Amino acid sequence: MSQGTGAGRPNRVPLLSMREVSVRFGAVEALVGIDLAVQAHEVVALVGDNGAGKSTLAKIISGVL
Repeated sequence: MSQGTGAGRPNRVPLLSMREVSVRFGAVEALVGIDLAVQAHEVVALVGDNGAGKSTLAKIISGVL
C-alpha cells in the first residue's frame, strides 16, 4: 500500500498499522507475514475464500486473539 503525499495531503500516521503478522495453530499457518495500514476515512474490506484467515485477522485487530 502506498503512503505517498498526494496534492495537499501530508503523510499521516495510520490509524491501524501492522507489519509481518503471523499466526500458527499447531502445524497450521493461519496468517503469514501480513502487512496492513489503514488511514483515517479509508474503507477496507477483508475478502477471501473460506479458511483464508479473515476471522483470525479480525480477532487480532480487535485484541481477541
